[in-house]
Amino acid sequence: MAREVVAIIPARLASTRLPRKVLLADTGKPLVEHVYAGARACTLIDRVVVATDSDEVALAVRAFGGEAVLTSPACTCGTERVAEAARGFAEARLILNVQGDEPEMTAAPLTALVHGMLAGEADMGTVATPWPENVALEEPGFVKVVTDQRGRALYFSRSAVPYYRDAPAPAHVRRADGAPRYLKHLGLYAFRPAFLQRFAALAPTPLEQAESLEQLRALEHGFDIAVFETEYEGREVNTLADYQAFVARHTRASA
Repeated sequence: MAREVVAIIPARLASTRLPRKVLLADTGKPLVEHVYAGARACTLIDRVVVATDSDEVALAVRAFGGEAVLTSPACTCGTERVAEAARGFAEARLILNVQGDEPEMTAAPLTALVHGMLAGEADMGTVATPWPENVALEEPGFVKVVTDQRGRALYFSRSAVPYYRDAPAPAHVRRADGAPRYLKHLGLYAFRPAFLQRFAALAPTPLEQAESLEQLRALEHGFDIAVFETEYEGREVNTLADYQAFVARHTRASA
């Protein structure tokens, strides 16, 4: 049976801020298994694969019944790793990049992304959610995105954008028209397979390097990114404190 929608989770051991985080298992499961289960929960996804340059990660994935493929250690970012793995799925209609540090991933944002992409014509799409009430707008680890009236991305930033010069208000309060004042970007991407290969081959760009946000590469090269809004409360794990907070939430939820 043809696999139309393939979710690929890039996972490496050499994370800069929290090395070996994808294998941390204080919950009884490695972090990557939580991400894998979240992707599997979306019924629109036909296949979930972990792409890694580590035999240790591949073995851990296969130990919990998941599928893993080995990719080159020369990959410089998650998108390159996903693009390399995607070449093995020539029958795919849509490739998803599901970040390996989102252990609380649910079906909702994935469903919104897949539905939006299959219903539209964009070559690349991502997801955003209204700004969480309990997160400081200045937090650089939480990326902001602004869109045009078609729902296409105008810019992504670690800074607070837009700036409401004459109407300051808490970040989570909505505008007069009911739209969110600020959108938090989620690290989920969907690509048409041919565009994924083209995007991964593009040269890095100045804004991408300034913000350390690879999605800016697409905008700087003149490509559109469709942004689909959804509700999602999960948090990515970048630091040891992030991981400990996740473990605490998971323990409370399991009690």
